[in-house]
Parts: sequence; C-alpha cells; structure tokens
Amino acid sequence: PGSRPGTPVQEIVRDLFAEVLGLPRHQVHAESDFFRLGGHAPAAARLLSRVRRVLGTDPGRRALDEAPTPAAFAALTGDAPAAATGPGATAGDSAQFSVRLRGALDTRVLEAALKDLGRRHPALRNSRLGSAGTRLRALSAGEHLLELALPADSVDLWSQLPLAAELARAYGARATGDDTDDTAHHPAAARDAAPRAVFGDTAPTRLPGSTPHPGDASYSTLHSELDATVHAQLTGLAAAHGTTLFMVVHAALAALLHQLGALGPVTVAAPVPARDSTALRAAVGPYARVLALTVDTRGEMAFTELLRQVRERDLAAYRDGRAPLAALPGGIALSVLQEEAGPVFEAAGLSVRAEHCTPPLPAADLALTLTERQSPAGTPAGITVTASFCHQSIGETAAALFTGRLTAVLRSALETPGAPIGRLRLTDTPDPATAADGEMWTGTDSKVWAGTDSGVWAGTDVPLTGPDVASLFAAQVARAPHALALDGLDYAELDARSDLLAHALIEHHAGPGTCVLTALSSPAGFTVAAIAVAKTGAALLPVDPSLDLAASLHPAVLLLDETADLLLPAVPGAARLVREDATEPLPPAGHWPLTAADRTRPPRSGDPLLLLPGQDGTVAVGSEAVTAATLAAPADAAWLVHGYPDGDTAIGVLSTLACGTRIHVPDASLARDVPHEVLGWLRRQGARVVLGGADDVLCALVCLARGGDAGLTVSGGWAEGRLVVEQLPGAPARPAPGYRAYLLDPLLRPVGPGRTGSLYIAGAGTARGYTGAPGAGGERFLPDPFGGPHHTTARMWRTGRAARLDADGGLHVLDGPAHDDPFADASATFVVLADPAGHRALWPAPAAVPPGWYESHPEDRYELCLDHINGHLGDPL
Repeated sequence: PGSRPGTPVQEIVRDLFAEVLGLPRHQVHAESDFFRLGGHAPAAARLLSRVRRVLGTDPGRRALDEAPTPAAFAALTGDAPAAATGPGATAGDSAQFSVRLRGALDTRVLEAALKDLGRRHPALRNSRLGSAGTRLRALSAGEHLLELALPADSVDLWSQLPLAAELARAYGARATGDDTDDTAHHPAAARDAAPRAVFGDTAPTRLPGSTPHPGDASYSTLHSELDATVHAQLTGLAAAHGTTLFMVVHAALAALLHQLGALGPVTVAAPVPARDSTALRAAVGPYARVLALTVDTRGEMAFTELLRQVRERDLAAYRDGRAPLAALPGGIALSVLQEEAGPVFEAAGLSVRAEHCTPPLPAADLALTLTERQSPAGTPAGITVTASFCHQSIGETAAALFTGRLTAVLRSALETPGAPIGRLRLTDTPDPATAADGEMWTGTDSKVWAGTDSGVWAGTDVPLTGPDVASLFAAQVARAPHALALDGLDYAELDARSDLLAHALIEHHAGPGTCVLTALSSPAGFTVAAIAVAKTGAALLPVDPSLDLAASLHPAVLLLDETADLLLPAVPGAARLVREDATEPLPPAGHWPLTAADRTRPPRSGDPLLLLPGQDGTVAVGSEAVTAATLAAPADAAWLVHGYPDGDTAIGVLSTLACGTRIHVPDASLARDVPHEVLGWLRRQGARVVLGGADDVLCALVCLARGGDAGLTVSGGWAEGRLVVEQLPGAPARPAPGYRAYLLDPLLRPVGPGRTGSLYIAGAGTARGYTGAPGAGGERFLPDPFGGPHHTTARMWRTGRAARLDADGGLHVLDGPAHDDPFADASATFVVLADPAGHRALWPAPAAVPPGWYESHPEDRYELCLDHINGHLGDPL
C-alpha cells in the first residue's frame, strides 16, 4: 500500500484528488497516480480549477502529466521541504500505538521481530513482550492486540503506519528465516530529515485567564462529537470559500479567542508532518514540525474575511520551509486529522493493521484535535473533538467550556458566515425569540476564567440561590441556640426578640411587597430589627435620619430610635414605632414563634431583601449576598459602624447570623480611628469580617493584614454593585466566594495584562435593579457575558468607572470612565437585549450577544434604545 501524505500541502492535494474522483480518502495515497485512479481529461480540468481556488496558484494545463501523484503535484505548486522540525515539547512522556494481529501468532517470532525493530529504532529499543509499555492482549483465538507505549519525543502521529509496515516485514522475515535486513531504517530518511529545533519562534496565544504552564504538567482528555450533518455543512463552507476544514476551524478558534479578549494577533500551534520525501513518509521517527500560525483579529471583520486571511497565512506557512515554529509549552494547539481505514500488511500468514493511537501532542495548555470520519462512499460521517488539557494551567471545567464554545462558534459561522466575528454566538442554545410556544429555554452554563491577567477578578464560583434568610437563621438557632450572636445576646434570645418585633411589624401591614425603614444605631437593636424584617418577608430599608428620604419610597413602617424619631419627618401612610434598646427584659409570657400563616402573603422569589438609595434610583437587593456568605468559611464579625448602619452593614449582619457566627462590638475604650489598635482588637476577638468603618481605616487595616498574620474581610462599593474582599496574610487581596469584577474593553471583553478597562461588578454583589425604573436599570444592569453555571442570564452592574489590576492582583478603581468606554461614546450604537425573565438591557452593537440573551430591538442610537426599554413593561422590578 502507498504512504500517507507527508506535508500539509500533500494532504490538501490528496483531498482534492479524492473529491474530484469521488473516492474515499483512504484509497488515495501520496504516490497514487491520478489517471490510474480513473482520472480523465474532464476530471483533470475540474481538479486544476479546484487547485487554483484552494491553493491560489496555477500549475499549468499539463501539470498532471508532469506530476500525476499528490506528492509530486504538491512539489510543483511550491511545497518546500522543512528547514527544521519540532520543537519537541510534548504533552506527556509517551505515545500509545496499537497494532491488531489476525491469524496464527507465534509469540517467539513476534518477540524476535520486536528486538529487530529495537536495534533499528531508539523509540522501540525497550519494546519487548512483558516489559513496561508493551502489552499483548488476546482478543480471541486468532486475534491479538499489541499495545506499545513509545517515548513521545521519538515518534509522531505519522509514524503509525510505517511502524505497522516495519513490524510486518520483521515478523515475516523472522517467520520465514529470511536473513535480509529489511527492517533497517531507510538511510535516505535520516539524510532527508531536517534538523530538530530545540526552541520555537512564536508563542501561541494563551487562553485568557490561564496560569503559566508548569514544568511538571499533567494532562487529561475530553471528547465530544459533531454529527454528520454539521460535518457536511463545515465541509461545504470550506469548499465554498476555497479553504480546508482545518482553515475553517482555525478561523473559528481565532474568532473565539478574539471574543474572549485576546489582543492583537492570535497565534495557534499546529502540528503538521514534515515528510516530503518517499523515504521520510515510510520512516518511524519524530518527523513533524509545530507551526506557529498567526492571524490578526483586530477590527470588527466578518468571519468570511477572517477565513480569507487564515487561508493566506496558513498556505504561506505550509509552503515556507522556514516558517515560524511554535514556542512551547503553553497556549493553544489545533489539529484536524482524518480517520482512515489503515492498510493491512501480510506477514507469513499473519495480518498486521494499525489501530487507534494516542499520538504525541504539543505541550500546550489546550490541544484540540478534530478527527474526521468518512462513510465507505467518502461522504462526511461526523467529527470527534478531542481536547487534551493541562490540569495545572486551565483545568477540566475551562477546557470543556472552551471546547463547547468553539463548536458553538462553528455552528454560528455556518448560519451567518458574513457576521462580524464579535457577534458569533458562544452558545448552542436556540434563540428564545424564535422558540416554539411553551418550549423550555435556558442559557448554556458557563464559567469565568479568573486571573489577574485576564481582566477578571473573581472569587470561587458558588451557587447564589438557596433558602431565604429567615430559614438560614432558623437553622442556626436550631443548631446552636445558646451560641452568642452578639455580646449578651444568644441565638435563642435573638430569635425570640425578633419574633416579637416581627409580629408587631405585621400588625402594621409589613410583609412581602412592602418595606420597613430602620434608623437604629444600637448594634443589638439593629440586629433584632434586621432579622425581624426578614421574617416578615418585607424589604429592609436602613437609613441615616439626618439625610433626606427619597419621595418615591413608601415604607409600611418606620422603626426608629429616639434620636431618629426627632430627626426624621413623618412619612404619609407609614406606622411609626420607636424602639428602646433591644437588651431590655423579655416579657414573662415567653416566645411567640412566627409562622408562615402569620405573614400578609407568601413571599415570592423576586421579593427584595433590602431597598437602598442608589445613583439612579432605589436599588432592590436580593438575598444572593447572604447565600454566598454561607458557602464561605465561617468567620466572626466586628461592628465598627459610625452612627447609623447602612445597607452594606445590613448585608454583613444578616450574613453573619445566617452563618451562625458572632458579631463583636467594641467598648468605648477602643480608638476606632487607629488602625493598629483596631487590628489588635480584631486579633484578640478572633474576628475577621469588618462591618462598617471609615474608608481610610479600612484601607490601613487591609495593608496591615497583608503584611501580618491576620486574615481580614472587608466590603464596599456601590449599592448596585458591592465587593467583599478577603485579605489573607502575605497574599494578594481576592474577592470572597461569589463576588466578581470585570475590566472590559469596548466590545465588553476582558482586557489584557496591565491595561485599564471599564469596571463592572457581577455575582453576589450585583443588585437586582432599580424599582419602577426599567430604563435606568436597562442602561446600568447589563447581561453578564461570563456568568458561571449558577448564574444563567445573570446581570452585571456598569459602574461607569475605569479600573486596573496590579501585577500582584490588587484592584484599583480610578476616577472617571475608561477612555474607550462605549457607553461614554456619543457616536456609539446599541441594541436592546432581553432574557426569558423579561429583563431588558442596552448592549453595544458590535459586541457578541451573551449566552441566554437575544436581541429584542435592532441597532440604534442610545436614546432610541432607551425609549424602547422604557416603552416596555419588561423588567419585573
């Protein structure tokens, strides 16, 4: 049998031969004669036309007469020998080859044949039956499988068939007593082989958020499938644009990296054979080179334009023997292979056939291999997508997500190949606007790649839905009723006091759908009130009574201390309750637990936990922050509030009690404006979470904690978007579990290392929106393009501020917007996106639509998009 093509150009020509002649690929070899395969003058004319379109060159009318085989024809079109092979960095230490043996097997002859091969090939030196890495498995009486583990740097994928052929020759020679040294490595192969490059020239583009590739990396693989229909469509797209399937996938991969924030040129590592001669095609050895294929994705080009650029760049690299090689390890690698029926080699009554193999792959963070299958008639039969990933640099979740997004981009390109690359979908989820009535639709799960160099500053991803605050608190009371909640107040007493207050609030019509205003400076009084309001199902509205109250707020109850009662004017329709200190004795009658039947109505999932004054209206905050706190390591809190507690303190109090920990209140002897004294007091109390406190004191505390031996958790930001930050000793600050911040470019992609981007807050710190103001919500609460698997169709809050990440991972918020903030660009155009819950949001027109959202209004000016949102009943808030 003939040999497989030995260069990428030979592979392209072989595929064109098979296409024009209507043959399966495995019937066309590098040495197959076009005319002996059935070619005639009309077929030759069709082939030359396809060659001109795909290879971009005209070899002349008599090219097939001069070079009738794929190998010869490729050379005629400018296929130059490789000047260097490699580099040799591989994912793992070994390559796995399997050879199926059918017939009467003599194991002694097989052992002798393996020894012969070992003398000729260093890679096979230790391949003896029973030795490590060599196993012979009996499948049946007349069928065996020989499995060989060979050093990864001594072979390549294209060694598989030559290995089976040499094994057959060696076995046949030993079985028949033929002393001819037919297994000797071809001298011409060694002579023809290009020298091995130790280092590459260009580093492949890294997956945004991946960590540097370690020296002792470990790898695993994931598999997925594209069916025959998609395979045929991709093949048709490639043919329509004069490209190959590899080029289509290469363009999709570059488009995906572009959407994920890769800046400037995108480079992919591509292993290709470097076996241009007959001798090399028949040789066992590492005769491959890993090309660095680079395209420029800057600018909002169409996918078809990117595909044209990919075709030009890939062909130029294939034909250039001195094309840049990939600098490994790290980055992303791509291969597109053909699964072919391997030829059968006969050897003294034994048939030898190469089976499946696990070839050596370049040491990339993620190596993607797409293996095409063909039917017996040569039609597309599906594609297996294999993702080999490095555990230490990206991990399984990111590898699976990235692979899924690549297939989604391919499908999107099939639907609209002329679409801008930034608008190709990253999910296979159908558009809800076109879904059938009653069809269940949800967005695809996704996960943030967190890293200080990816424009994403994120804590551990946790689910943000769960029991309500009252249920979480009740569980802690049941677990440890006598544990202290505050000084002098245990959980059982706090439960009893809050029940009494909750009954009083309900008598004044507080409940789900209403809010209770509190102005209580006492730590115990505020804590009892916060739990009581949560038990009623009403929203808590903590205020400073010295400030004006928004006219749009209509609380059911005002819950005040004596000072606040003097400062706060009457609110029409609101009951006014003045509370003494919550530590006064309980009534002797005991405990009146609050039940669900006592509430004014059952709570709903959309009911807010808090209402807070924000930049553009009243902010509705859900229970997500409290839920996230219960999934982190429990820690005591410290009350450092000056005056009246705000919404941030309220969330901290409820989170502390939902976790079953304690709030420590300092006495008057602690100088709260002296950071060293405060940090010492925190250490003595064993408290780590800070509630309240002046900004300058909190900044100093964080700096002291970083250099000391105490952990610290502080919070702050805006009512619409807050961050909880953990500072561990000697480590960079990081967000607490569930909290995320993004630094994004004009297309809402994470910015690269050291760059300034627009700041967005996501995750547990994001409020639900503005009450009764869909327009204000739609221009500030935007779809979260990186929402994790627990936050399908989640939203992020646009701060309107610029920020940057330091090299050590510190987040610095700057004054004013980023210079390229699309929302500050008067000439920018937008679309309106919607999700299944009815939320609507502005979105820059050139940016990719996030998973789970769809366009509800086409590209338009900012004001007109905003009018569309305001004209909708839309947002549930």
